[in-house]
Amino acid sequence: MHTVFLVHGMGDWTTDWSKSIQGAIKKYYNPDKFKFLKTWPFDEQFRFVEINYNKFFDEYLAAAKKQASTLAKWNKLVPSVDSGLLGVLGTVVDEASKAPAHNFLVTHLADVALFMATDLGELVKNSVAEQILKALQPPFNPNKDSWSVIAHSLGTRVITEVLQAGFTTTPDLRPFGKPKVLTAIANVSRLLQSFSTGDVYHNAVFPSKSASHGACKHFINVTHRLDPFAFVREFDPPSDFGDGKAFMDDVYHPIKLSATDITSKEIHSLEHYLRHPRVHTTLFQYLIPGSGFAKPTQQELKQALEDYRTETIGIELTASWRATLEGLKANPFQTIPEIFALWEKYGHLIA
Repeated sequence: MHTVFLVHGMGDWTTDWSKSIQGAIKKYYNPDKFKFLKTWPFDEQFRFVEINYNKFFDEYLAAAKKQASTLAKWNKLVPSVDSGLLGVLGTVVDEASKAPAHNFLVTHLADVALFMATDLGELVKNSVAEQILKALQPPFNPNKDSWSVIAHSLGTRVITEVLQAGFTTTPDLRPFGKPKVLTAIANVSRLLQSFSTGDVYHNAVFPSKSASHGACKHFINVTHRLDPFAFVREFDPPSDFGDGKAFMDDVYHPIKLSATDITSKEIHSLEHYLRHPRVHTTLFQYLIPGSGFAKPTQQELKQALEDYRTETIGIELTASWRATLEGLKANPFQTIPEIFALWEKYGHLIA
């Protein structure tokens, strides 16, 4: 059995958040559409494990509403916290102390700020590691079973740090084997690397054919050129990524979606990314047993892309929305306050 961990990003997530994602993945796993999947019945191959960590942010913000000016955890900032980020934190807590606080800054961006600047980041990483370890206990058998990770948005940074620790220190994940596939969607790990140790391109988290190197066998990285969370300090590894063999061994698989690949207003959502045929077919190509040689035919992929184009929102709205999103790239996004201001504008657009 192949265990697939689903790691959410920023946002107001609750238990069972992944049910819709699991349903979408099963829907796209269509053997009638992609013949290479016929040998591997979906329900016999995969089990999904939902990873949750949003409660830490919710609890913090709930406290912030009651005592914004004296919140004890303000004393537990990461070392050398950026002054701009500290200002963003102040704005977040101030907004959370007001009613109602259900706006994009509080429900989404607060997660990023709190993970970057406070001790909550450590609590999140420890919790995610514990959830993974629990799911990899018997009946999971590393000699015959496998596991993979699909992480989105903030979850890409979380899982990067969990795997970095898991394949270098403790808790030790090596006894369970490397993840067969690490899929990072709207990857923000490079953007957030300055707030933790290690160069994201040259740490332990890279794909490798070697059993003793890297933290995964295959690495699928998906970005969208108009997603403001993906294009800010985009994860785009150099040729010496990892041990320098990732590109040569064809174990790093970048997917860059174009400005025309828009099927809904909320382009940053995990659902929006997974809907694209190049994304889900690449995912299935490496999730199923084998080394990734089985894949859709050119005709199958061509037809899937044609079907995908018909699902795009109305032509006028698509063009207008694309122009609006492209306009966001004209905003400055060098400093932390500028980046958060850019993301807030996106939040207003999808409200």
